[in-house]
Amino acid sequence: MQTFVTLTLFFSVYSMIGWLCESIYCSIPKRRWINRGFLNGPFCPVYGFGALLILAALSPLLGAFELPLELIVLFFAAVLLTSVLEYATSVLLEKLFHTSWWDYSDHKYQIHGRVCLVNSLLFGAMSTLVLKVLHPLVASLLNAIPRTVSYPLAGGLFVYFILDGTVTTFGILRMNGKLAQLQTILDEIRERTAAAAQINRAELEHSLDELRDKADELKSETLLGLRQALEELRLKTDDVKAESIERLRNSILDFINDENRIRLRMLQDKQDYLESQAHPMHRRIMEAFPHMRSIQSPESFQRFRHAAAAARKRVRGSGSGPENESGDRKE
Repeated sequence: MQTFVTLTLFFSVYSMIGWLCESIYCSIPKRRWINRGFLNGPFCPVYGFGALLILAALSPLLGAFELPLELIVLFFAAVLLTSVLEYATSVLLEKLFHTSWWDYSDHKYQIHGRVCLVNSLLFGAMSTLVLKVLHPLVASLLNAIPRTVSYPLAGGLFVYFILDGTVTTFGILRMNGKLAQLQTILDEIRERTAAAAQINRAELEHSLDELRDKADELKSETLLGLRQALEELRLKTDDVKAESIERLRNSILDFINDENRIRLRMLQDKQDYLESQAHPMHRRIMEAFPHMRSIQSPESFQRFRHAAAAARKRVRGSGSGPENESGDRKE
């Protein structure tokens, strides 16, 4: 029982310290406070797990070497362990939620975008600091807490992590459901507008063929004018083909049948509704992880992100003015 209490308290303390460091690090360039981390509360679980891993694996090395060799061994061992943990966490989150939460692909030294040299070195330095300086202080403070307080505190924190983790997990799964629904709508809109564009192009080609046949029967003095008209029509069809589906959608509605037009309008209304319904937790997660991307629904995720960013700007614009929407790091 005492081991459970100790591990829970250590996990909570280091999760909170990690959350605080991450939040400060990401809030400074944006000039506003950002609730950083996977959970809704002030905790980054990956830092808690990382601290427990470092303490369990590297504490036996304390005092095993003379300084400065001890610091060197601790540093490089911590770099390796934290890199493995970060890589495994990235893979696990991607498998569970079909989402990439951070991406270091633009860094010079990185592995599959999941870990990078700069972060690994930083985590190694932080881990060495924890082992040599911070943990003795944390351990002494927690050991001073009487059992009548530490036991219910650890139990309450454990229940909290279960509840917050459950709420966050189901919230992300609901977001994925919305993304999949929106992606299905976008795909159908694209298919229907593309099919309508193909039909319109076929009708134009048919009209050109008819005009071409008639031109052969007309007098030579009018043939040049008709050929010029045909050329203009061909250029017009090329311009229409080159337009994006988004710009072409409204003009195509004038050419398709009533049933298809109604269906397209209904899909567009559903698209607008889904994009406008961003839950506060979803907005927080997207803001906290600016390089987050959906594996299964990438297009709808980007539209969802843009809609959430626009909603944040509208809310904050009424009170604090324009905001900078940049960011970089992970949990």
